[in-house]
Amino acid sequence: MSDETGFASLEARVEAADRLLAMPQVVFEVSRLLDDDESTQPQIAAALGRDPGLVAHVLRLANSPAYAPARGVDSIERAVAMLGRDVLQRLVVASAVTRSMNTLPEQERLPLETFWRHSAYCAVIARQLAQEVAPRAAGVVFLAGLLHDLGKLLLFSQSPEAAHRAFLASLDTAQGPSPQAAEREQMGFDHARLGGALAERWGLPEALVEGIAWHHDPLSASDRHRPSVALVHLANTGAHLAEIDSRDWADAPPLEEQAWAIAGVSPEMLLQAVEDAQHEVLAVQALSDPEVGTPAG
Repeated sequence: MSDETGFASLEARVEAADRLLAMPQVVFEVSRLLDDDESTQPQIAAALGRDPGLVAHVLRLANSPAYAPARGVDSIERAVAMLGRDVLQRLVVASAVTRSMNTLPEQERLPLETFWRHSAYCAVIARQLAQEVAPRAAGVVFLAGLLHDLGKLLLFSQSPEAAHRAFLASLDTAQGPSPQAAEREQMGFDHARLGGALAERWGLPEALVEGIAWHHDPLSASDRHRPSVALVHLANTGAHLAEIDSRDWADAPPLEEQAWAIAGVSPEMLLQAVEDAQHEVLAVQALSDPEVGTPAG
């Protein structure tokens, strides 16, 4: 399939996904207020307050280990004051996206529980690595890790058979195509490109768009965001190891060798982050899947 045909198909898929995962109008209004230096905290809180479920999700993320506030964040006003407008804007968008993703029809090929477990591991490991080498990027890479496989969930929801055929093709032989290459052969684009295109359409911050779009190909990221994308790339491989409780690199997706130097991370650091993630992942998974870790009533 040609690049031109693939791009047209990708555009059509993004249009369909945008309709399927309709972003609440309040998200765009809140983002506008957060971009407006003259807006006030009460105005922001009032706009966001029209969607109580979104407020609750934002506050759960704000109080998560990724941000580890010294004091609890119990209101949007406090979130603005303690975290700043840029961070709050990312939390609002990420909360809206994760809530929308949880409304997708359940299907057998990629259950939501499996999807969110991998996403939570990737988010936790990315944040732990960032805290070692780029602390200011910890929040961004956490959210990029949480949302990195947005396109995969969409593919398995919209075209489960084609997505599954691509997955099986990647398993045919030891020399078979990568899962991303198999997706491109089947559909003209891969899940990372689809997720990145949808994130861009929604107006997500550039760092998140690139973290989603290039998490399998960090060398294609812009110079500005390549180090944080490389952290998500490494964390994705670490998440696969954590899910099967393995420390054997042969069990993980292949890595871009230059990612180690770009991110400033060693293999030993990644394996330690995999170990440490085991203690935190359930709490983070619960940020996206409210039923995880919820006590029985």
